[in-house]
Amino acid sequence: MSSSIREYVAAHPLFCHHDHHLDFASFDAGRGGLDFRGLLGYAEGDLATAAGGRPDEKEPGRERIERLWRFVRTTGYGRAVELCCRELFGLEYGPANFDRITEALRALVGDRPAPEIYDELVKGRANCPWVIQDGIRLENDWISPGILSFRADRYPPYYRFAFRPDALFSIVDDAPIAALERASGLEARSLDGLARALDAVVDRLRSSVPLASFKIGIAYDRDLRVGAPTRHEAERAFDRIRNRKLAWGGVQQNRGAVNAREGRVLSDWLLRRFVERASDDDIPVQVHTGYLAGNWGALEGSRAIHLLPLFDTYRRVRFDIFHASWPWAEELGAIAKNYPNVHLDMCWAWTMSPASCERILYQWLDEVPFNKIFAFGADTIYPWCDVGYAAQARLGIGRVLERKVESGAFSEATAREVADAIMLGNGLEFYHLG
Repeated sequence: MSSSIREYVAAHPLFCHHDHHLDFASFDAGRGGLDFRGLLGYAEGDLATAAGGRPDEKEPGRERIERLWRFVRTTGYGRAVELCCRELFGLEYGPANFDRITEALRALVGDRPAPEIYDELVKGRANCPWVIQDGIRLENDWISPGILSFRADRYPPYYRFAFRPDALFSIVDDAPIAALERASGLEARSLDGLARALDAVVDRLRSSVPLASFKIGIAYDRDLRVGAPTRHEAERAFDRIRNRKLAWGGVQQNRGAVNAREGRVLSDWLLRRFVERASDDDIPVQVHTGYLAGNWGALEGSRAIHLLPLFDTYRRVRFDIFHASWPWAEELGAIAKNYPNVHLDMCWAWTMSPASCERILYQWLDEVPFNKIFAFGADTIYPWCDVGYAAQARLGIGRVLERKVESGAFSEATAREVADAIMLGNGLEFYHLG
């Protein structure tokens, strides 16, 4: 069944609030190894789930995928893969077509310039005119080469960037401090020096990169409970960590991991300093909450409710709370209703659980002013995955708004106004791109 509102949503541009796309150089370096597995994206996690407790290969082999795909194709992750495959190649994703999919993907990429491919897939087929790229991290962080080698011109011109120095907020040794020194060109021999180095990096990024936001992704390394250490406590922790003179049971250690409590004290002080800088400069702060990519994640610590002290303390900061905090999306709706500085972001969530997202968007539209809702972010590595993930989101958004119209809650005009806002307009205003 189709309707005019579904058709309106299907053709509407989407603001992509979150992606992890490879830069052009990294994309080019991986061209030779592309095959049908390149469409899997997050479905690799569901393959591991389907396999049970058996060891999971980092790169799923063909035989394993062929054996397990039939169990995964019905999940949100699996359906996103199938949508992508049908949209791009007119093929069903499955063992019978793996060779044809590989050929089609390689033909799509060919020897075409990476910028042309990104434009066709992201701006064209996925119809995402703006993308916030999670692309700037400190050296020594878990995936990135760091800000010293970051170049915005290795992405399309309609990309804006998030600065994510998570290593500073999960300190286990003094390596992140040293990385901050290299990135800033300043020595951090005191707590004040550390704050100056962080400010210098932000200043550098703001002057050289189209910076959209700060990003806090610490849920992958620790829980979201952020303490409020005193300056004295932070100075004491810094001195002991920086000098690498740590005492356990009266025994002095000159090198090695920091005391967990001291690391947490300094991490929390730095995180609050980071948010204060966001407040000073009116820079939005994105926060990963809810489900964690992959398997075996420590979920309980990722609930958005742990962030209430930050929301309350930094009332001038605009917080963009990611992933609908799924599976605690209902809880996040109540938070956003109570805290005017909290915005609801459904990035990635449509792929994790389309049914939950339809239910929660329908509910959020009853609870929260619709200018506080961001409907989409692909959260992918490869640009073709955005095509399937965007199609999946549009299907859900269209069904929700159609139900609102059919129930009499919205007029057709109101439904279109809501679509305009949550799919594009709210992002343009939030990131000052309108």
